[in-house]
Amino acid sequence: MEVSDRTESRDLRWLLALTAAVGTFLLAFVPGGAWLSGGTAADVLMSATLKQLLTVLLLFVVPSLWARLIWRTSPWVAAALAALAFGFAWFSCKGAADALYLAPLSILPGVGLYALQRLKLSNFRTVLYASFLTLAGMFVCVCLRDLLESGDAYVSCRALIDAYAQVLEQGGAMELSVAGVSLKELVGAYRMNPETVCMPFMLGAAMCAGLSNTLFSHLWNKRGGAELRPLPAFQQWRCERWYVVLAATLTISMMLLGMFGLAAAGALSSVAEVMWRMPCALGGLCAVRRASLKLKKGWIFWCACAALVVLPSIASMILMLLGMLSSLRKPQANENGEGNGER
Repeated sequence: MEVSDRTESRDLRWLLALTAAVGTFLLAFVPGGAWLSGGTAADVLMSATLKQLLTVLLLFVVPSLWARLIWRTSPWVAAALAALAFGFAWFSCKGAADALYLAPLSILPGVGLYALQRLKLSNFRTVLYASFLTLAGMFVCVCLRDLLESGDAYVSCRALIDAYAQVLEQGGAMELSVAGVSLKELVGAYRMNPETVCMPFMLGAAMCAGLSNTLFSHLWNKRGGAELRPLPAFQQWRCERWYVVLAATLTISMMLLGMFGLAAAGALSSVAEVMWRMPCALGGLCAVRRASLKLKKGWIFWCACAALVVLPSIASMILMLLGMLSSLRKPQANENGEGNGER
């Protein structure tokens, strides 16, 4: 995508500023407010699920609005937005201490995305580092608060698992089995090791948010102003070899440590698998797209997308293997910003 020389009018800048402010308020209010609270397990479960869903959806777009607004105005706007985020969090939580835990959820992804764009990194690196910044904001909001207050980083996760268990028990579904394991045993295992659910979920959501914000940044940039690296066609996307090797090495190392009895190996292995599987599966989907264009049979690509929705476990594994193989090939010039001297 080429960067246009056109500039936004003052009215559009005000609209962008208003949209970013509203998004920041929602990102502070949704996860931190006491709305939709209830006494029953079903009410708690509905409230927590809805808060998580809305928070993730907001993280998909609000950081890109921050980055765009800072680009079109001044870096000092980042400080104003950070103060605004802290003020909204304080209003939502009714206290400065809780606001300190909640504010990074809106500050880190937005300011970090702008900084990454200023560094003119490749799109892959931008998505990768933006994902980890989003994950850091999630960890501070969800886990660090529990860790400092109670010594257990997963108190909130255990409470949510307990709510799921009560709802399943009330519905008589606890005796059902999944792959030969009863839901009761599965829930009990998750409650004993909540990090095996919490961290992979947060990392997966953060990676999706990093990709979404990078794509939205290119969409906003169609009016010009930000010196973003050109976004290549989807079939040219690829994982970088160093990342595939690093994630694979981490996954295998955690599996080996788990065989020797390391208690945290299971959770770390789940995190490493998400780090490995998601980018590689996306790279595999890009490889399928290249093949479908080369063979002039577009239905192949859409069948792969349908399989990823209907059979996510099997399809993602196959696509992951394809993505690993495609990452080994030598990148072409200007592909995803690589081969062009880009950092």
